[in-house]
Amino acid sequence: MISPAHAGELGDQCRQLHHIPGHDHQFLRTDNGTPQGGIISPLLSNIVLSAIEERYERWTDHRTKLYPHRKIDGVTAARSARGSDRKAGRCIFLPVRYADDFILLVSGTREEALAEKSALAEYLRETTGLELSPEKTKVTALIEGFDFLGFRLGAYWNKCYGFGTRVQVPKHKVADLRHRIKQLTKRNTTLVSLEEKLQEINPILRGWANYYRYCAYACDVFTSLDWYVGDRIWRWLRYKRPKASAHELQASRGPSQLRCTRTVWRDGFSEQFLLAMTPSCRYRLAWMGTPEFAMSSGEPDA
Repeated sequence: MISPAHAGELGDQCRQLHHIPGHDHQFLRTDNGTPQGGIISPLLSNIVLSAIEERYERWTDHRTKLYPHRKIDGVTAARSARGSDRKAGRCIFLPVRYADDFILLVSGTREEALAEKSALAEYLRETTGLELSPEKTKVTALIEGFDFLGFRLGAYWNKCYGFGTRVQVPKHKVADLRHRIKQLTKRNTTLVSLEEKLQEINPILRGWANYYRYCAYACDVFTSLDWYVGDRIWRWLRYKRPKASAHELQASRGPSQLRCTRTVWRDGFSEQFLLAMTPSCRYRLAWMGTPEFAMSSGEPDA
C-alpha cells in the first residue's frame, strides 16, 4: 500500500518578517505565518518535518543498531531490518520526503496503512504541533498510481516481467505545457521576430525536458511535443505573415546546428529547441549519494 500525504498548516506555526512597502530595511514581525511559495517555507518544513525520519528510523537510517565493534552504517542496517521484517511478515514503513511534501510507502494491508495514517497524524501533532491536511492526505494502492512532485508514480503490468514500479510524465502536465506554448504563439503575439519568439519558448522547453528526462517513455512524449511546438510556430508565422506563401515561410526552416539531420525553425542565432534531443533514461538508485549540503563534519546532518 502507499500513503501519499502532505503536511499543511506549517505557515500558521511560524513567524514571518514582513516587509513594509516604501520603507527600506524596515520589517514588521507578525504571527500570520510564512506566505505561500515563500523561500523560507521549504527550509522551515525541512527542519520541522525531520521528525518523520526519526519516527521511521528503523527502516531509513537505523543508527540505534550501530555499535563500535560493527563495521556497518545506518543505511545498511536499515536495509537489513527491512529484509528481516519482510521475511517475518511484519509491516514496513518507508517515507520519501521533499520539504513539506512526502509519501509513506507501506508494505502491508490497507487497514495497517489507515492505522499508521492516524498514528502519524497524532505523532506530528504531539512532536511538532502540525496537522496533516485531510484533503491532501490519502491512502492509495500502488497499482492505482499517484502524483508526487509533478511525476506520476505507480505499479504497472508488463507482459514480460509482471508488475513493476514506473515513473511517468503526468498527462495533465503535458496538457499544461501545450496550453502554455499555445498562449505564446497566439495571433496577438506576432509583434516580435521569430528569433525573439524562439528565445522565449526555448527556456521553457529545455527546463521541462530536463525535469522529465528520467521518466518512462519520455522520448515518446518529447517527440510528440516537438511536433506540436513546430506546428504552433508554423501557425504563428501564418498569423505574422498572412500574405506570404508556404514556400516563403518554409525558408525559416533549416538544418539544426546541433544535429544536421534534423530540420528546425531558425532565425539568426536562435533555433527551435528539440526536446527529443535531450538524453533520457531510467533513473538508477545507484547514482544517488548524500549531497554535500546534508553533510556536517563528515557525518550526515539532520
